[in-house]
Amino acid sequence: MSFDKEHFNETYRSLITISMEALKFLSLANGGAAVAILAYLGSASANPSANVPDMSSSMASFLAGIFFCGLGFLFSYITQLKLLGEIRGDSDEKLGHTFYLSVAVTFSFASLLSFACGSWVAVGAFRSV
Repeated sequence: MSFDKEHFNETYRSLITISMEALKFLSLANGGAAVAILAYLGSASANPSANVPDMSSSMASFLAGIFFCGLGFLFSYITQLKLLGEIRGDSDEKLGHTFYLSVAVTFSFASLLSFACGSWVAVGAFRSV
């Protein structure tokens, strides 16, 4: 195997690894934030005199982030499936793997944006208390 082909293969493998780690991060960040809010609200509600902030908007944002991350995973799988078909030469669909890759990246970005928005709203809710 020549250096160029070996370098190409290793770069492709690393891109897949980085993408999967990014999706894992997004699911962990959004899911962890949702669990943290639930834990906080559970402990704060035990104290009847506590002023508990409204965290429904940030919780909704984190849940949307988990949903978008799931769609990102789904479209990542479809991207690889379409790419495999293209490599084998048995794909005659109009939409190539690049379309599905664009959709996967868009959903992943939406997940990151949901996490950022949920975090921003949560900070504002905590400041109001």
